[in-house]
Amino acid sequence: MDRRNYPRTHVSIPVKFHIRHLETPEEPWIGRGVLKNLSLTGIFFIADDQPPIKPGDIRDFTFTPSYPLEEEPKLFMIRARGKVSRIETSEDHICFGVAVDFITGPYFG
Repeated sequence: MDRRNYPRTHVSIPVKFHIRHLETPEEPWIGRGVLKNLSLTGIFFIADDQPPIKPGDIRDFTFTPSYPLEEEPKLFMIRARGKVSRIETSEDHICFGVAVDFITGPYFG
């Protein structure tokens, strides 16, 4: 039985994402992948490359649609601060599943 407080929406949306470290002025790490599910308390996405994060890390995340042409309009944006709860690695290390629990947000725009 699912004991979640908020329903989870299952999707399959190609995204570009930014992961920003909170305490350093460095440019955010930018990756591509697929948004798999979203709720008001967290998000799960598949990353094409292993992000420089580990369970327990708190980061700022921004997700926008990924189009073949970067000139395409952005139909949505999701921003949130979250704590990485787990990272799943495929057996062939081709993709990485990342689960994030929201601390603030999500904010949609």
